[in-house]
Amino acid sequence: MNATRYLLLVLLAVALTAVAADITLVTRSEWNARPASGEMDSMETPLARAVIAHTGGGGCIDDQSCANLVRNLQQYQMTRQKFSDIGYHYLIGGNGRVYEGRSTSLRGAFAGANNEGSLGIAFLGNFDQQPPADAALAAGQSLLEQAVGLGQLVENYQLLGHRQVSATKSPGDALYALVQQWPQWSDN
Repeated sequence: MNATRYLLLVLLAVALTAVAADITLVTRSEWNARPASGEMDSMETPLARAVIAHTGGGGCIDDQSCANLVRNLQQYQMTRQKFSDIGYHYLIGGNGRVYEGRSTSLRGAFAGANNEGSLGIAFLGNFDQQPPADAALAAGQSLLEQAVGLGQLVENYQLLGHRQVSATKSPGDALYALVQQWPQWSDN
């Protein structure tokens, strides 16, 4: 291998490591997720869309309250909504941490028929009046970059707000206005 090619590979590895280091991923075992209760449809990755949602209700600002909120949301979605697992692929807390939801190779449960081919990312809380914390917004943007690097999203993915694919106010007016300024935003 020539020196230029080797240097490019080293730089690529460093860049991917830097992107991965930008987020703190809280695994399912770390937030004490329940196991899935049933079969879920698979999806082929990389996905063509990322859909930004909010969970509504109260938010969180520290590790314990965010983990509790994710567990409570999973419990609600599995018992009340009869989902096999939490509906989103990733959730982002006000503490700037990213919580692992269902596998990105499994169809989400957040946008009805539009779940197919979509990566579901939900910010924990209600962002109709106020935007999420800066740390959460930074984590969301880094997560999208990392998802491309990991082959979960295509490089030219479409970024959409939940309200564009479902009859909902999600991700809230304040968050929706910010997400429209992010790279990859799509009006479709």
